[in-house]
Amino acid sequence: MNFESFRTVAEIAVGLTGFVGIIVVLQRRLGGYPRVLLLTFLQLTLGATFFALLPDFLSDLFAPERMWRVATGSFGIYHLAIFVQHQWKRWRIWEYGLVQALVTITSLPVILLKLGVGLGFLGAFAYSIHYLGLLWFLGVACYGFVLILFDENAEEAAETHTVAP
Repeated sequence: MNFESFRTVAEIAVGLTGFVGIIVVLQRRLGGYPRVLLLTFLQLTLGATFFALLPDFLSDLFAPERMWRVATGSFGIYHLAIFVQHQWKRWRIWEYGLVQALVTITSLPVILLKLGVGLGFLGAFAYSIHYLGLLWFLGVACYGFVLILFDENAEEAAETHTVAP
């Protein structure tokens, strides 16, 4: 099985993580960024890297159907854990703006699709669903990256534009 597109996602995620690391170090002198924004960004980019490489690793250990169930199911559990952790104290999602509310609401079908593969449903679409999950993580991470890179007041931005997977 060819996992080249997954490796590309992992490379992009690592690149984003490194670049944000440099920005954070340089910005620290100007006041820094809120912890929740950086933590969520790292959860997304490092998660995308790990789950992009996981199917290739598991392909040597399991048959393809079981490999996708384990890889995509664990990806769904990870995504659900981040979602719950992030939304735990932020149930009024509309207060954070339209983009944040849309990201939060549209994350739920992505999570459910990944969990469905893990439970043995949608096996014919496992590759595509896993790839969709990776692209979702990268997309939300890019949104966080733009907030980190272009917002002049990081504290205010974190209050109004938190990043939820």
